[in-house]
Amino acid sequence: MAVAFQFDFSSTLAAITYLASKDVPELTKYKICKLLFLADKYHLVTYGRIITGDNYCAVPHGPIPSQTLNLLNSVISENLGNPECASLAQAVELDRRFMYPRFHAKQIANPEQLSESDILALEKVVTEFGHMGFGELKAITHEMYAYKQPWNARPEGSNGVDMAFEDFFEEDSDAVVGAQDAMLEDDFLRHSTP
Repeated sequence: MAVAFQFDFSSTLAAITYLASKDVPELTKYKICKLLFLADKYHLVTYGRIITGDNYCAVPHGPIPSQTLNLLNSVISENLGNPECASLAQAVELDRRFMYPRFHAKQIANPEQLSESDILALEKVVTEFGHMGFGELKAITHEMYAYKQPWNARPEGSNGVDMAFEDFFEEDSDAVVGAQDAMLEDDFLRHSTP
């Protein structure tokens, strides 16, 4: 059985708001997805869990957090019937002067929803990758084993395939010894308790 996390809307909202409050240039939904992937990947290989709890898919433009992308798309299309979409729309504003609207924070991220390690991972990603354009981020993430492995193994004609969290550790020099074991143990506990 593949490792699965439970989507955490509160942490995801706080992470998006955190990114949107950092003056990251050209912060579109696509760039948010790439930065969240990089933050979740770093956090996973360092601490054994991801920040968002989202499921990642390999698609033509790279890895995407599927539920997060759905939320971002709903906010852009102003389809706010879902309480989570409405909460995200209250936390961010969109600059619609661009073909791909850019996100800016209306409020500061709720620090209670992010752990110290979550903030550390997000800050690391903003510092290392926040200045990069989408094309650069796409190129970087396309070269990562966690993306390449499922993308290259996908069924013919498929435009997307689930990524495995176990693959996030492969070919990653930042992976901390024991983080993968912690992830597997936590996953076992989540699935074995009634």
